[in-house]
Amino acid sequence: MEEAEKRTDAHADGIPGPVILSIVIITKDTRELLEGLLDSIESDLSLHSLGTGVIVIDNASTDGTDLMVTRSFPRVTYVRNTYNTGFAASVNAGGRLAQGRFVLFLNSDTFLIKGEIAKMVAIAEDLPDTAIIGPQLVYKDLRAQRSVAAIPGLADEFFSRSLRGRTSRTGKRGDPDPCIDVESLIGAAIMVRKDIFDDLGGFDERFFFFLEETDFCVRARQKGYRVVFFPGAKVIHLQGATVRKTWVSGRMEYNISLRKFIRKHHCAAYALAFDTARSVKALLFVVVTPFFLFSTKMRMRYSYYLRLVAWYLRGCPDNAGLNKNG
Repeated sequence: MEEAEKRTDAHADGIPGPVILSIVIITKDTRELLEGLLDSIESDLSLHSLGTGVIVIDNASTDGTDLMVTRSFPRVTYVRNTYNTGFAASVNAGGRLAQGRFVLFLNSDTFLIKGEIAKMVAIAEDLPDTAIIGPQLVYKDLRAQRSVAAIPGLADEFFSRSLRGRTSRTGKRGDPDPCIDVESLIGAAIMVRKDIFDDLGGFDERFFFFLEETDFCVRARQKGYRVVFFPGAKVIHLQGATVRKTWVSGRMEYNISLRKFIRKHHCAAYALAFDTARSVKALLFVVVTPFFLFSTKMRMRYSYYLRLVAWYLRGCPDNAGLNKNG
């Protein structure tokens, strides 16, 4: 399944020593974004004292990612899968190779700001009961992004989360507190304590893409570990840069993962009510919306809801989204 460059998880500067932090990056056909991320890691001198090792898991890219990594970043441990195994499985593969006490999982559409990850490690060292810590995600101009996720559920099908007054923190405006306990984190950049990652068995590989980090956070909290948001550290996230070209398929993949999440964490009656509510909403959108298809955005949403209705009618197959191997 995998073809790997046989290198050890080593210091960013090539000097052997104990590895405190491992960085695992998941990529697919994002060569230019990945190159920028790797450059930002190499230029962050604060990571050198952490014995930082970098691991790239490539889900069968065809854009020259392999040559770029092996030629320009020879100290990076590079693993190229022969097909797209999905995000959760790739995270687990990287986690198995990681040797650090902490593992920072990054999307390839992120970019490090010098010194910020070192802050996360310093905070995590003082929080031994914390499984996962997430930074404040920001845009390129450093405006705050949503960094914290609420746990999805049936109420979301009837009321927006803002109207329901969710108690979980959004991480949009920052916060003076050093660390904030939250339900779940946005998975673009999360740091996990390696022993806890192993204890929880990594990510659930039934989630091909989306909600795997939410499921991991739920399981961590169920075992008594903390999930915390640390607004004192920032990571640039080029939000959506990796999925814009496949928006409809991406939304379908989210629905596939969402249904799995609901069925895993709730009883059969709850799951049935959830499916009913979501499918009826999609059908109503398809019936009403043809009278308002005036914009490209609305036509794209209509295409998505058509596929969603068809997906429910076909029994919710796993290969209706990004995962063609499901």
